[in-house]
Amino acid sequence: MTISRYIFVFFLLPLLTACPAAIIGSGAVAIDTTADRRTHGIILEDSNIELKAFSLIQKIEGEMHTNVTSYNGHVLIVGQVPTQAIKIKIGDSIKALANVKSITNELTIGPAISMSGRAQDTLITSNVKARLFKENKVSPFFVKVVTENKNVYLMGILTENEAKEAEAIAKNISQVNQVIKLFEILPRKINHGLSKCL
Repeated sequence: MTISRYIFVFFLLPLLTACPAAIIGSGAVAIDTTADRRTHGIILEDSNIELKAFSLIQKIEGEMHTNVTSYNGHVLIVGQVPTQAIKIKIGDSIKALANVKSITNELTIGPAISMSGRAQDTLITSNVKARLFKENKVSPFFVKVVTENKNVYLMGILTENEAKEAEAIAKNISQVNQVIKLFEILPRKINHGLSKCL
């Protein structure tokens, strides 16, 4: 997680959440508003939470590898830290940030995983996303996929059926140890309305 990444995301957001349109002059195609069920404001808040969390973790001494993901104010923390005290400190510090609704602290105690292990995690994440596209049962733009040490975490705002489909797809990906669902499930009345639109 770097400062430049967030600057890039800031300028990319309008494209990711724009109405359906082909930007002919630049040759780019904007994704429509169904690409994310969060509002523009919430997306920016999530990015801000991640940036602040990164800054907080940078101030903590010790060899560690961490990844913080915020989705609609619900924060997932994964990685490896040297002590239980550091795990608790990171969790408490992030929980105190503005606009954080909840945290799931999945940090483990021990040495950071190897670069090859991180590469494997990246591959798993890519495979899950590719399968979501291929199966076309739930929009891959509705699902945030985070993989850490072959454990796949799924975040998003989904209907019950979409959540089940996403979980099933992730479980069938090679090398996955387990799938942890962190979805927000839409109320049934909203589910019914969305099924007519999607």
